[in-house]
Amino acid sequence: MTTSPATLWSRAFLGSLIAGGVCDIVISPGARSQALALAALEWERLLEGALTIHVVIDERSAAFRALGLSVESGVPAVCVATSGSAPAHYFPALLEAHHAGVGMIVVSADRPAELLGVGANQTTTQAGMFGDVVVAWDVPAPVDGEEGGASQIAGEVLTHALLNQPTHVNVAFREPLSSVKDAPQVLPGPPQIEPATRPPTIVSLDPQPGTLVVAGHGAGPAAEALAYALGAPLIAEVVSGSRFGQHLVPCYREVLSQDVWPGDVSRVVTLGRPTLSREVWALLSDASLQHIVVRRSEEQPANPTRSAQIVDEVTIQSPATAQQRSSWVKPWVIAGRAHHERLLAAAVPTPPNLQDAASEDPAARSAFARTEMMVLRRPITRAELALAVWEATWPHDRLVLGASRMIREMDAIAGSKNIPVLSNRGLSGIDGTVSFARGVGFAAAREGASGITRVLLGDLAFLHDVGSLLREPGVEDRSRVHIIVANDGGGTIFDALEVSSTAEAKDVDRVLYTPHQVDIEAVAQAYGWSYVAPSSMGELHDALSRAESHVIVDVKFPR
Repeated sequence: MTTSPATLWSRAFLGSLIAGGVCDIVISPGARSQALALAALEWERLLEGALTIHVVIDERSAAFRALGLSVESGVPAVCVATSGSAPAHYFPALLEAHHAGVGMIVVSADRPAELLGVGANQTTTQAGMFGDVVVAWDVPAPVDGEEGGASQIAGEVLTHALLNQPTHVNVAFREPLSSVKDAPQVLPGPPQIEPATRPPTIVSLDPQPGTLVVAGHGAGPAAEALAYALGAPLIAEVVSGSRFGQHLVPCYREVLSQDVWPGDVSRVVTLGRPTLSREVWALLSDASLQHIVVRRSEEQPANPTRSAQIVDEVTIQSPATAQQRSSWVKPWVIAGRAHHERLLAAAVPTPPNLQDAASEDPAARSAFARTEMMVLRRPITRAELALAVWEATWPHDRLVLGASRMIREMDAIAGSKNIPVLSNRGLSGIDGTVSFARGVGFAAAREGASGITRVLLGDLAFLHDVGSLLREPGVEDRSRVHIIVANDGGGTIFDALEVSSTAEAKDVDRVLYTPHQVDIEAVAQAYGWSYVAPSSMGELHDALSRAESHVIVDVKFPR
């Protein structure tokens, strides 16, 4: 068989990426990209577990799978697509990666120069198709002996991807599009990866009354540690990964909505990008305050005043004393806890007295049993659904929150707990949530996490990505993914927004609420997932402890 330059280049390029640390390649079917797909499979077989190939039919789903793999593993995952419209489906995930600062890699196969602009089938302008969202390379069709340059390109790609920048390699291929002759026997040497050249910006701070620490998307445990060292109250969104510790202010929205705050604020230090509340955004928009933003990986740090000091790191010369923490932090924490206690009291019924269960009085035992049954059989509310999912999740689990009404329910009621929480908050879209979570779950299981990846999302977000339920037959998948759908037959989040008072109800229903009558049980059966539809809190708690690896929990709510 004639040797294919496409195959030689693909082996060299992917081999160099793998030698540089890549361990996941997500492939969607296509003829023009066959050399890349087959080369990836050759490397997977040779490396025996060091590389995983994920085959996903839909390129949009494939890209969000790669996004989840990249976020959880911390290593850029690679997507491979054929020519034409196929790579365009990567755009939503690349936009999310760009704004969230995730260094994934997409590779598109293209037609050679002689087929561009002449009306050839399945041909469009692919070079530069993602604009400034990615760092891009346009590679002319390789010829014999040119595969040596593939390693250099791989090194450049990894340099940018490891700096949390999404990247796009568009490579043209001429026929023959593949060859199976002389499969590789050993990985090439690792490519040259250039270290970061921008020196970090560091600011030194000392504790001072009037300081708040705000933790947005992607802030992580560093925000809690900074709040403790600065002796500052911690305002932590539920997606921050910082919602724990002695300085946490529960129900921060209610506290910030008060006419009088627990103390005068003069300085706000923000980590991550807040996206969940208008109260926090108003705080960050107050130009009378000093604003310091600790840049994480996000493309655009939260700086609505356009005057914040943007830094990479904060050092603290003299950590806060116990007296400083008590005098400034305590009033904020007490105020938040008071709101949280009232919220929990309104949402959760008082449990029966356990002493009555062992009482010698038959009437007391009977009253205990009746109360217990009432507690277990009570209807599920959205607040209690959010609380139950939060309480069922532990550090060995992963919690993925879709962009819907439920993420705000969770943000309102969730208390202090150091657990991994992930969400696509770069652009806060409802697209790709299921696939993103499946990528997170796969990478977590591979890294040894024994828990469950729980996904809490609305029914529209679920239906938007329903194709991502498809599982590749015959391929081992040790992940455990449980999808909890808050199913109210449409987008009830719009009922609480301004449009509900500015438009006719029938118009809101048609174009915003977007009602549906999808049978989610039939969907689960079609894709081979277990299904349960709890109708009471007792059944919900049972559903959240199911042992199956892939479960859909359909929680139905009236509008």
